Amino acid sequence: YIVLAIKLIYNIILKYDNCNPVKTVGWILAIVFLPVLGILIYITAERNLRKKSSQYEQLQKQTDIKSKQKYGFNFDEDCDLTESHSELKCLLTHVGHQPVFPYNDVQLFMWGEQKFESMFKDMEEAKDHIHIVYYTISDDELGTMFKDILLRKAKEGVTVRVIYDDIGSEKTHKRYFKELEEGGVILAPFTPYIFKKILYRINYRNHKKIVVIDGRIAYTGGFNVMNMYVKGVEWGVWRDAHVRIEGSGAQGLQSVFLLDWYFTHQEFVFEDRYFPVIGKCGNSILQVATSEPLGEHRVIMQGMFEAIVRAKKSIYIENPYFVPTDSILTALQVTAMSGVEIHFVMPLRSDNRKVQYASNSYVEQLLCSNIHVYQYGEGFIHSKMMVIDDEIVIVGSSNMDIRSFDLNFECSVFIYDKELAAQVKGAIINDMEDSVKITPEGWNKRNEKWRFRDAFFRLFSPFL
Repeated sequence: YIVLAIKLIYNIILKYDNCNPVKTVGWILAIVFLPVLGILIYITAERNLRKKSSQYEQLQKQTDIKSKQKYGFNFDEDCDLTESHSELKCLLTHVGHQPVFPYNDVQLFMWGEQKFESMFKDMEEAKDHIHIVYYTISDDELGTMFKDILLRKAKEGVTVRVIYDDIGSEKTHKRYFKELEEGGVILAPFTPYIFKKILYRINYRNHKKIVVIDGRIAYTGGFNVMNMYVKGVEWGVWRDAHVRIEGSGAQGLQSVFLLDWYFTHQEFVFEDRYFPVIGKCGNSILQVATSEPLGEHRVIMQGMFEAIVRAKKSIYIENPYFVPTDSILTALQVTAMSGVEIHFVMPLRSDNRKVQYASNSYVEQLLCSNIHVYQYGEGFIHSKMMVIDDEIVIVGSSNMDIRSFDLNFECSVFIYDKELAAQVKGAIINDMEDSVKITPEGWNKRNEKWRFRDAFFRLFSPFL
């Protein structure tokens, strides 16, 4: 066993020689501290990813070509749409294999009740298909409403496909999914595993939240299908962010879903019916960015980095789990010390205390770099959004942490729209008013035990 473990560790170091050391150390620790099971986890998970990685990248490129042909839009030729923020658009186009999607109508939802009311209405009006991927689908009251709509639409002849994360939805009773399957809904659990409790923080999970309706309307953001996303938590409200996209951008999210469907279900379904011709629906320009533990690029992190370092005036951020990579932390610090005003809203109390403790360990570095830090006190901030220079909005499922950037399957949209940016900025400012602003003096007076606790959990950042 020792010889096998050493051989695997040797192979891991060679395989990840050009990757983030976090991934390397994570697998080594799993093999060392989970005898037998750690090896089985590595062999199972890594073989699965290696087998599909090259296929996934090839499909991304094919989808990019198909999208450009379908939309008749070329990044290099349509100068009036790409003149502003061209560097960021170019980066996302080249490394993310997604074109720029013009002429979208984008609506922002910060409360679960509004988001689900709108989404359920659109789902009821679906004529051809509904494609869904959620990290968590619960069998509670909200989940039952969700299920009933899907069953009705499937009965009407609408094609309904659902991807759910096997670990994110582990508490959902099997009967719930069986009812969906028996009612004509096509289900695909994402990388199911037997040892769910043990694997919860080790394996690669699909953390996306995407719904695509008839290839024309799409939803994405931070809300899962679960009661607390509407009714809140014991200590207050649940504050989140989701967008409704009507227009060509919905087909960008369609591509993301279909790639995940192939990855999960091994079924190639890139038919023309899923990419209908769409006219102008609004003035928002957007790009879709995904992050997967496949290939060389971490598109969401690279996009955020580019947006941060090119900011000229201001950055407003809301994010629940701040355990950043060195590059993102450095980008924020250097940008702030260069004179850009940065405001960061994070939760005062979190649904995951270990991650919150690790996040706390970065606050002093933010404060020392002239970044304004606020802790939201009315409940839990779960929104993952950013506004740059009152012109760019980033919103999606990705947290600003190592897990989202490097280990999970995530999706965010980069939206170029001044009106939407003003709306998002206003929402963040409202949350700042319901928050406690942290001062360097007050933060440095914290109990030494608290500082040690935060620093201790920071050591385990890759696993949180």
